[in-house]
Amino acid sequence: MSFCTAINCMDGRVQLPVIKYLQNRFNVEFVDSITEPGPNFILARQTDVGLMLSILKRLKISIEHHGSIGIAVAGHYDCAGNPATKEEQTIHTRDAVRYLKRRYKDIDILGLWVDENWEVSELSLDDL
Repeated sequence: MSFCTAINCMDGRVQLPVIKYLQNRFNVEFVDSITEPGPNFILARQTDVGLMLSILKRLKISIEHHGSIGIAVAGHYDCAGNPATKEEQTIHTRDAVRYLKRRYKDIDILGLWVDENWEVSELSLDDL
């Protein structure tokens, strides 16, 4: 069995597009889902310690018990948990990815954007 991890918004509109994208991107069978409203903002700002620890605890399980080979942090259009523009969310996602890369140096970590058509795109390295 092969796994990767999505740190994604709880919004049901983005779940399947992100899962399908990551299954192809990482060539895995399963995608562990860690969901919160606006997780890119939570990880970027790191001000809500309880939510941060919860996300990190679930991520640790995915990595240590499922052998997750990759992590994605997603932002999306029309997010109630992070009602920012795409440009602002890109900054949040970039900062979240940088934070996770400092903690998990040996795992591929990427940022995603889900647009108004629920299509997923990977943020370029210049954005991250």
